[in-house]
Amino acid sequence: MAKQYYEAPFDFKRFFEKKELRRITLQESISQFISIIITTYFEEYVFDEGFGSEIWETDFDLLVNANVLKEQIKRSLTNQIETYEKRLGNTNLTINLQESVSENSNKVRLKKYLNITITGTLLKTNEPYYFSGDYYLAPLSYK
Repeated sequence: MAKQYYEAPFDFKRFFEKKELRRITLQESISQFISIIITTYFEEYVFDEGFGSEIWETDFDLLVNANVLKEQIKRSLTNQIETYEKRLGNTNLTINLQESVSENSNKVRLKKYLNITITGTLLKTNEPYYFSGDYYLAPLSYK
């Protein structure tokens, strides 16, 4: 029997009403888990303080050279994915640091965000895998 994967966050209301929970594919499950790695800071998960992302360590350090910041985040995420996401192999990460201008009322704000692209191979099926996500820095949030 094929392994079943469920959408996060878990829908407890449907669970307690004994309704069917939304299932997702292996690719979607891996993408969910990678997003959790990216948005978790070190020591947040008390059972494994090494789980998380260095993005939080660099979150407010926006004066650092962009290339240094990208390489630091890439190295950290590559290590975390290789350590914690065992369903994925041959991973390759691309990190792009970009700027976005938001105009709310009469204020103009310049925000930096990361575009994180991950490619690899699903070890179970040998199929190609692709993930792309945008994350604003300072403070970290989704685009």
